[in-house]
Amino acid sequence: MTEQKIEQSFIDKLTELKYTYRPDITNRAELECNFREKFEALNRVRLTEDEFPRLLDEIVSPDVFMAARTLRERNAFTRDDGTPLKAGEGLSEAAIRDGYTRFKAEKDAAELAAIASKHRLDTAALQSFVDGILQRMIFDGEQLSDLMAPLELGWKARTQAELAHMEDLHPLLTKRAQGRDISGLSAYEQ
Repeated sequence: MTEQKIEQSFIDKLTELKYTYRPDITNRAELECNFREKFEALNRVRLTEDEFPRLLDEIVSPDVFMAARTLRERNAFTRDDGTPLKAGEGLSEAAIRDGYTRFKAEKDAAELAAIASKHRLDTAALQSFVDGILQRMIFDGEQLSDLMAPLELGWKARTQAELAHMEDLHPLLTKRAQGRDISGLSAYEQ
């Protein structure tokens, strides 16, 4: 069986399951444009040019099933008065933005907690460290050493632990800085 026949068979199966085949969507830009149109229409909201890339960044991942599950779990929308929305009810723009803000905060917290756990650091201490960097936009190596101090490592092991930690933390800081430069962070660029 050729790849084309396998693909057509898959499309036929999905069509039987009531999915709509869109032959006009042939690249990522068209897919993102379609997603934006559908997202805005379903949620009755207009995303700004800054908001849409952030939305994509939050939900697009290599693991499609995890992304879908995360969206399903996090999108328990409520009316402005806090009562749960029923199927088919519309959302206010404020409710959509609040839901997105909650989703982003929970995702950010989980991402930071995963880094803390991986490097055996206290999550609250790591959060404070990251908040301090982003507030001043200055990376302080001494504060990194203070953060690592509870691990009670010798200088060589601590240096290796700091470098391993920064390998995970650097992309997070860069993303959360949203294009602004963090002074001193470039020492850890790869």
